[in-house]
Parts: sequence; C-alpha cells; structure tokens
Amino acid sequence: MRVLATVNASPSHARKFVPLVRALTDAGHEVHFITSAPVVKELAREKVGISTLMPNAYDGLKAMLQGMAAAEAAGVETRTDATDHTEGFNALFAFDFWRELLPPVTEAAREFKPDLLLRDDFDLLGYLAAEQLGVPHVTMSGGSTILLDPARLADPLDAHGAALGVTGSGRGLYGFGRVDYVPAELSFTAHPWPVELRFRQPVLARHGESLPPWITELPADKPLVYAALGTSLPMQAELQQQGVTLPSSIRPEHEARLIVEALSEVDCVALVASGGIGADLPRAPHVHLVDSVPQPLVLEVADLFLNHGGYNGIREALRSGVPMVVCPQGADQPHNARRITALGLGLQAADATAEAVARACGTVLGDGAFHHRAAEAKRKVLAMPGVETAPALLERIASDHA
Repeated sequence: MRVLATVNASPSHARKFVPLVRALTDAGHEVHFITSAPVVKELAREKVGISTLMPNAYDGLKAMLQGMAAAEAAGVETRTDATDHTEGFNALFAFDFWRELLPPVTEAAREFKPDLLLRDDFDLLGYLAAEQLGVPHVTMSGGSTILLDPARLADPLDAHGAALGVTGSGRGLYGFGRVDYVPAELSFTAHPWPVELRFRQPVLARHGESLPPWITELPADKPLVYAALGTSLPMQAELQQQGVTLPSSIRPEHEARLIVEALSEVDCVALVASGGIGADLPRAPHVHLVDSVPQPLVLEVADLFLNHGGYNGIREALRSGVPMVVCPQGADQPHNARRITALGLGLQAADATAEAVARACGTVLGDGAFHHRAAEAKRKVLAMPGVETAPALLERIASDHA
C-alpha cells in the first residue's frame, strides 16, 4: 500500500504521525510526506519520502499573529478561549487561497499514486487532493479539531468543488476516520465523532534517542517535575526577535519566567524545557533550564508534568501515567485543562501567577489521588489495541474504497 501524508503548521503536528507511520513502514508499506521545511526535522530519521511543497509554517503563523495584533490595536476583541471552533473552521476552509495552494500538492499526489491519504486534522490541502484523486483520507487527531462539532461542520467541497470540478466522496473532512491515541472514556473531544480509530501509541522516542546522562545524576530524594513550553511559543518568540509584533496575550518571556518562578517555590527537582526562551532567568538551584530534552522519555520518570495543555503532551502524559498541572494560553488549551481537572488527572492553575502555579503543583504532588488516577489512565491506554494493528485496518479502508 502506498500512503501519502500531508501536514503543516508547527513541527509538533508531525509527532502524532510518527507511531502510525513506523507501523506502516514496518509492515512494508511505502509512506511519503508532503509538508513544509520547518516540519522536516520531526521526520528526518523516519523511513519516509519527503516533499516540501506546502507554505512555510512560520509564514502562516506570522500572518496570524500580525492579524491578531492589528485587531487588538484597532480595539477588536479576539477570543482565545472559545468553546466551539466549528464556525471558525467553516469560514477558514472556505477561503479561496486553499485552491491557490493546491496544484503542487495534487500534482505530487497524482505522481505518487497513493492508495490512502493521512492528513493533519488542520490540513485542508490533503483533503482536497484526496477528493480530486478519489482516494480515501484518514485524519490524525490533534488539538485543532477537539472543539469541532462534526454535525455542524461544512464540507469544504461545498465551497471549492465546483471550481475544482469535483463532487467528492460525500464523506466530508473526517468521514473515513480519525486516529487518536486516547481511549474513548478519556476522550478530549467536545462532541461525538462519526468514525474513531483508536490505538495505543508507544513511548515516542526518536531513533537513537535516550535520556541525557546528566538527568540520571539529578537528586532522587525529591519529586521530579517536568515543565515544557511546547513548540508554538518558541516559534512565536523567534518571530518576535525578527521584529514581528505579537498580541498582548502572547508573551513568551513572561511564560518562561512564570514557570521558573513557580517551580523555584516548589519542593522538588524541576526540569524546564524552554525551547531557548529565558535562558538567563534567575531561578532556584533545584530548577534546571534546558532548550530541549526527549519529552516522552522524561515523562517516564517524572512525578508531575507542568504544561500549557497541548494535546501531544497530554497524550504522552496519559501514556506514561503522569499527573498534570496546566496553565492554558488559548485555542483548545483551556478546554483541555478543564477536561484534565474533570478527569482527576491534575489541576488547572487558578490564575496565571507564579503563586497559583506553585500552589497547584504542590497540591498535585501532595495528593496521592492524582497519581492513582493517572496510573488508572495509563492502564486504560495500555489496554488499547497497539498501533501495530493499524496498518491492517487502514488496508481495509483503502481496499473498500478501491
């Protein structure tokens, strides 16, 4: 089977593909990615082909941030905690620029002759190319679509089909299935989805990756708190350094300072992956600041994960049975923080202050109930079918549509 994958946005969006792609290539299937340059580093060690035919992810982020900053300067309120993204997606996916970006993707897809297309949940180009070729398309779940209501989601072919000369499968964006690595009883989606394909992901390390030796030398008589700023915030910080004006709600240095100050007040050993932000921030001796570490491996030995509520990190924490404290910023993150709290898997910080974050961390570390529920969640994840069973199911989807 020949599988074409399409993904853009931040490099973290490629992470969710890796377990499934490894299963596919191990089973003898051929996989080729169409993506953009910043995403390539996440795929460089995988046994896949790569074409960088999509717009640079930094350009899209830059345009979005500039638009938010301009709206703020004009006095237009921009929401960062919306509980339903359906109408926004309907409007976004109807824009003409998708058709302008589509030709090289479709041309590459025709040349590759895929039997199946895997696409990032936020990517429309893969969907349009698959519908043009009459190929089934399966979505990789991510935070972008957690707050969508499939019952109210428009089919983008209603906007683009006539111009493309395509009537399509009639299945819409997600009708062939959505892959997730979280069991149904722990689902983070706000609404039911028609076709869910759920598999257990492994601890997701890159080939040849291991814990740095210095981590093994950290004191073991205190709980280990791992904190991460994610991938979007460092991208935003880099654009800020290039002179891009950010909206006031996005403050990379402030977020790094908040985490460092909070963990300086917690009785623990703290490891903060900052993505290069705030390297010179003052901090207590037990707070260790690094650009990056292999997060899935660190979570295997962590007692608490302090994060912003990104879906990749949440999945990895569930897989490793680590309770969480969440300081959400926007998009799906406030929803994810509320879901973590409702499941008893951690807490959302009461407010964006160092005192509140430190207090939440102390509460979760000191209450064994959070650790018990995180361990229970891990058992549920481990009871899922392994991702190595996915290729056979995807083969059936491809053959049923042939």
